[in-house]
Amino acid sequence: MSRSIFLLLSLCTFVHVESVVPSNIPLSGNVLKRDELIKLYFMEGLKYAEIVMFLFCNHNIKMTIRHLKRILRKLNLRRRPEQYSPTQDVVNIIREECNISGQCAGYRTMWKRLIRDYGLAVKRNDVMKIMQQIFPNATEERKAHRLKRRMYTLKGPNYMFESLFILMKPYDYSLS
Repeated sequence: MSRSIFLLLSLCTFVHVESVVPSNIPLSGNVLKRDELIKLYFMEGLKYAEIVMFLFCNHNIKMTIRHLKRILRKLNLRRRPEQYSPTQDVVNIIREECNISGQCAGYRTMWKRLIRDYGLAVKRNDVMKIMQQIFPNATEERKAHRLKRRMYTLKGPNYMFESLFILMKPYDYSLS
């Protein structure tokens, strides 16, 4: 494991690698401290090896996974928290999410969304049980792999074409 990370780190120094990075990940232009970067990457849900690679490639900070784990322990960051969020808060946020955009999301997607977007500490099984109690029909439909059909509304049958023609400028043939 450590050899493969060493090889990747050494490859990163010799080869310029371009990839698509989410906009909320700070790159070398930002002046965040090492601990702040580690906390940000950890809260994004990156794995330990990925955090080490991001720190080295984007911020030129060299460290091992063992040292990263030591820093995470010092920052009191854990994958499994000691104390979980109150159940009522979780229920309220799940209801809110299902009304907005999470109506087709399963419990695993909802669990990840609660952790990543809201910073809640929740067990996946708890999210599954809450969703079964709040939305029993939706849970059964997802288990049966029945899709919920979405409703799309348009202003008219030719609305899209009209808006395209408005955007397009007519070509002037007299100039040629």
